[in-house]
Amino acid sequence: MEEMPVTIRRAETPADYAACQEAQRRAWGLADEGYVVPVATMIGAQHHGGLVLGAFLPDGTAVGLSFAFLGRVGERWCLYSQLTGVVPGYQGRGLGAKIKEIQRDHARAVGLDFIAWSFDPLQAGNAHFNLHRLGASAIRYLENMYGLRTDALNLGVPTDRLIAEWPVRPAPRSPFEGIGWPRLVEGPDEPKLNGFDSVAGSPILLVEIPADIRRIRAEDPSRAEKWRSAIAGALTTAFAAGYRADDVVREAGRSFYVLRRGVVD
Repeated sequence: MEEMPVTIRRAETPADYAACQEAQRRAWGLADEGYVVPVATMIGAQHHGGLVLGAFLPDGTAVGLSFAFLGRVGERWCLYSQLTGVVPGYQGRGLGAKIKEIQRDHARAVGLDFIAWSFDPLQAGNAHFNLHRLGASAIRYLENMYGLRTDALNLGVPTDRLIAEWPVRPAPRSPFEGIGWPRLVEGPDEPKLNGFDSVAGSPILLVEIPADIRRIRAEDPSRAEKWRSAIAGALTTAFAAGYRADDVVREAGRSFYVLRRGVVD
């Protein structure tokens, strides 16, 4: 059966916004309506510095969406992307990347320097997409940012988040090779948190990410909590010492944050 074309564009009509709400429910498996962004909020953001995008089928159904508003990180204005998601059945087709590219074009056109958003630091695939594929970086870690939630992706676990920053005019970066640098956290099964003082002089540090945190959370919640605690401690300490997470490297089925010493904004 031929796939229906998908058009990514700004939401315009009440039906568009309602379709984006339904896409949000499906993308995150939401059972609590309190997490669904109200139509009035999306419309207000759309007309006052924000951006609401939908990935629409010809019949008006949205199979992806993004909701962003004008925000600030410190003294710098940015486009803050509260959520970007694609519904099951349409994931893995590059829609998420296309939505982010349109966000970047919009932010550049209105004179903003970067886009910011939060993501779960324990999700290796998402971290790789954000930092490696897109070229974002992070210097802020927020523990339990949203409190305990009830949606399918976050049920019953602390909502720790890294804040990604993605320049609208990314500078070229040197390719990163090898995982022989000192490791603040390493697994691959039980996480081991190594002492920061013993490795702090290195220009590059690595922090391992569990291969499949969703499976670990379902099968062994205590081990999942060990991973959360170890990564939270490592990244928080490294950021305070002037490191920035600016890549994710993969090798032999394992994933690592790449932390480089730099200037904290």
